[in-house]
Amino acid sequence: FNTQIDVLINCREAGKLVGATPLDRPEDIEIHPVTGDVFVCLSNNKGKGNYHGSILKISESSKSPTSFEHDTFMAGGEHFSCPDNLTFDKRGNIWLCCDISGKRIGKSPYKNFGNNGLFFIPTMGKFAGEVFQIASAPNDAELTGVTLSPDQKTLFLSVQHPGELSKSMKKLTSNWPDKKPGSIPKPSVVQINGPLLV
Repeated sequence: FNTQIDVLINCREAGKLVGATPLDRPEDIEIHPVTGDVFVCLSNNKGKGNYHGSILKISESSKSPTSFEHDTFMAGGEHFSCPDNLTFDKRGNIWLCCDISGKRIGKSPYKNFGNNGLFFIPTMGKFAGEVFQIASAPNDAELTGVTLSPDQKTLFLSVQHPGELSKSMKKLTSNWPDKKPGSIPKPSVVQINGPLLV
């Protein structure tokens, strides 16, 4: 590493050199808008027997700015699997997208989850820690890039690689977003409006 740019480009290797803690495929890192805690989506680590991943919470210590505490905010496997992207609304609720590999959807140990989904998880109040599924992805797709409008009334997300396992133009596994037989599946951006976002 000759420059800071080298460190940033080769972050994983740099982390190993300084003794960073290995994690189970971190995919997204976001800061809770109310508590300041850091949340990390850990997608999975099949090699270590962790098929469903988890959401890690990191809290700065009040005693020292260089120390922290961490725990698993929520483990995958019961309500969701393979957490990939998340965002917070202004109240600190989590909006989570998952990414089970297309070739593994519908197969053990992911059989019970169906297609990938969008989930709402309150982090405070009487429903804290409960998981509510809001949407399901089209066949072979993952939902990603979840974000909220400034007024919190509209949620945007991307539909990535729908129908990626199609064998041919005559054997398409998805016709998203046109939904017409024979139409080519296309990535797209979706907006969701509803009272849960207020």
